[in-house]
Amino acid sequence: MIKTVVHKLLTPFLGILFVLLLAMTTQASETFKLTDLAGTNRDINFQDYAGKVILIDFWASWCGPCRLSFPWMNDMQAKYADQGFEIIAINLDSEARAAQEFLAEVPANFTLGFDPQGISAEQMQVEAMPMSYLIDREGKIRYRLMGFNTDKKAEHELHIKHLVNEPRIQ
Repeated sequence: MIKTVVHKLLTPFLGILFVLLLAMTTQASETFKLTDLAGTNRDINFQDYAGKVILIDFWASWCGPCRLSFPWMNDMQAKYADQGFEIIAINLDSEARAAQEFLAEVPANFTLGFDPQGISAEQMQVEAMPMSYLIDREGKIRYRLMGFNTDKKAEHELHIKHLVNEPRIQ
């Protein structure tokens, strides 16, 4: 009886603890098979960004908050690039033309990928648009950033500052 009660009380707690530990240690070791918007195939491999802080952003042309996030991402890329910060924005539109029209209005000064099948979004378990992941220099996903609005700019930038200022492990 006591064993059953303890089990019922501890099981949810242990589940939450497991999820938190998994989130803190998840390695971003995926390789995404993407095309660029010109139709050229390319691989985006996290190993190519070893030692850098990476923001991976998933976006679509129909996403209103994405229009707000692009100027902010341009600013962050310019501000923190010298500290080893890189942005990779992956478009999930089914048609490249929609993404190209978006970019004609809201340019990007960072790496872009195109994944009309959404395979990379499935790999990263994207739940909303836009959704970003901040990955530390060791390749661990440290922050999941869901949605975007002007109120979130400061919080997101604090996460970036925190990661680019962490000591580098040699």
